[in-house]
Amino acid sequence: MTAPRHESSAAPAVVVPLVAFTDAGCAAASARTESFITELKVAVSHLEQAREVCRTPARFLLPNGATVTEAQLCLWVEQHTARAHSLLAQITAAYTD
Repeated sequence: MTAPRHESSAAPAVVVPLVAFTDAGCAAASARTESFITELKVAVSHLEQAREVCRTPARFLLPNGATVTEAQLCLWVEQHTARAHSLLAQITAAYTD
């Protein structure tokens, strides 16, 4: 999944790789956890950059093709950030018990 892109040709496009965590057994999950956390850090960083770049009152293109306002973009970022935090909490709980 990629991040929202500003439709203006003047603004740079920001691409955010969002990674889904799948539990394919303890050994595979352990190997993927480190990669997931790294990808999560990169994704959050890109989301923060996207919010800074996309500060104009224009329309924004989401990965699903929807064109949204800045308020809707902020909601999209918050929802995906909350999802990422939830997944990270699940991973943390699984490895701290």
